[in-house]
Amino acid sequence: MKTSTFNLRGIVIASATALTLMLGPAFVSTIFTDNTFAQASAAEGSGKGAQGAGQHGAQGGGQMPGAGGQGGKKGVGRVLEEEDGGDDSDRPAWAGQPGGEGRPGGGGNPHPGVVKGDEYGDLIVLLRDPVTGLPVVDENGEYQVCLDPACTSTVATVDGEVPDGVTTVEVDFGRAAVARSPSQVVDKALDDALAKLTADGVVISTDPSGRITYTVDGVTATIDSPLENLALYIDLMTGLASDSTSEAEAALGDLATLNTAAALLAGVADKTGDISLDYVFYQNLITDVVTNPDTYYDYSGFSYDRSFDTATYYVSIDGADPVLKTIDLDAYLQAVNGSLPPDGDYAALFAAAADDALEVIEFTHTQVYTELLPGTVE
Repeated sequence: MKTSTFNLRGIVIASATALTLMLGPAFVSTIFTDNTFAQASAAEGSGKGAQGAGQHGAQGGGQMPGAGGQGGKKGVGRVLEEEDGGDDSDRPAWAGQPGGEGRPGGGGNPHPGVVKGDEYGDLIVLLRDPVTGLPVVDENGEYQVCLDPACTSTVATVDGEVPDGVTTVEVDFGRAAVARSPSQVVDKALDDALAKLTADGVVISTDPSGRITYTVDGVTATIDSPLENLALYIDLMTGLASDSTSEAEAALGDLATLNTAAALLAGVADKTGDISLDYVFYQNLITDVVTNPDTYYDYSGFSYDRSFDTATYYVSIDGADPVLKTIDLDAYLQAVNGSLPPDGDYAALFAAAADDALEVIEFTHTQVYTELLPGTVE
């Protein structure tokens, strides 16, 4: 896997309050040390990350600014804190390995129930390189902190810290906090998903959003569970970054692509939320898709364009009886999510693909609309 170092002296996290497993996060601001974050991300090298020398490794460069961690200011770069600095990562060592060696049934998880720390907080939106996803730094090595969601206005950090009086934009993870589930929960979710995808006579396809569907004995179902989508996402992403074939890759066959991974990530998120480049970047660190703060996922060569089919939906205007309408999903996504990043902006395109998939998931889960949607074909 292609890797490059990135000096992570700064800190990114708003102060975190304790998060009860699988509930929405509560957010405040604090500063953690580099060593603490390394333990949370890499967990003494035991986590599941982008291993080997496959096509998709971690690549990127640049230097992050320092952070003094004074005065309760938000700094830039830090994601998680381990209580007492000693918790193990929730990423199992078997991840991304052929045959799932060490998985339940093949040796088991030696530390069931271990979680990735007790803290989870909002992470701030930064100006990022759309090709790599890395934070952009100025000539002084300072981050550019976004002052609005579209990042049309920024302010530079000072010695790696957000200046006093600056209101940052925080990334909303919503139900994606399931990424902090204990390892045994993620393990079981992967087992459950793989059992569906490897059943006798199964036919695997995708739903309109790109999520995985499976058909057995003429009955078709979608993998809808956020945990199962998360488990498949982690295993697929780490497998694509490795010379080895992960179990998710083996089960998905021709669907084992980054496009499918984007749809799986959408299956984890809140249906009414958004998936941004910051969201993708932080989730990859939180889930150990990358295993340490100096390693970043390489999306080089990823391409995406909107090629969704038309769909139908019901609309009831002013309480009238619902009427069936046809919609051009490409036009709908253009209206609600805007234009796609240009070809070559690999990381930004991956985030856009995931966000489009999430929008289609929300569309298909809404039974009746109260107004005509953009892209509706009269």
